[in-house]
Amino acid sequence: MPARVRVDRLKPIYTAAKALNFGWRMSDFPSAPMQNGISRFIPQLHRLTIRFCKQSEASVGVRNFIENNLVEFSKTNPSVAVYVVPGRNCTPTIRAEYGNGRMVHMNSSGLSAERVGQYVNLLRTRSGLPIVRFESRQTASCKSVQGQWNPTTWIAPEQNAAQLPDERFSSHRTSVITATEYIQKLMKEKAEESK
Repeated sequence: MPARVRVDRLKPIYTAAKALNFGWRMSDFPSAPMQNGISRFIPQLHRLTIRFCKQSEASVGVRNFIENNLVEFSKTNPSVAVYVVPGRNCTPTIRAEYGNGRMVHMNSSGLSAERVGQYVNLLRTRSGLPIVRFESRQTASCKSVQGQWNPTTWIAPEQNAAQLPDERFSSHRTSVITATEYIQKLMKEKAEESK
């Protein structure tokens, strides 16, 4: 008799699979965590924990990185708390903890010191958000077919050749008519009607 699929077991498996962070599964638009960099920049990497073995052959690159490059890394990144944890017969790992509460673990077994430095730099420059496939390289809160807007999009090119300050370019432009302009317009219309 062939095995029948039990539906009650599929739902928890599917729910657990949805929570996995696979790049092939998740797609999103680029974003900054908590609008970082809009008013000021806060480095997202808060803590870096390097775990290694003192005798293991797999930890040679991590030990060389700690001896030669870790002090310089700590001086250039004072906002990152660096912890070095020696262990006996353990796999060398690098754990990064970010401001949004996420942690990233990297197995650094058998890597050279240069490669460990590259991985540490990768962890330093990440935002802590999950790695996703981008739908596009830019995003906007309001969808538009006009492309990216900036404050100089609709400035007249005659401003480039004008002698500044010029009264034409210094006046405030608005589509809303003021009360004074409205009354002046009414008075002009009445004067034209009475002629």
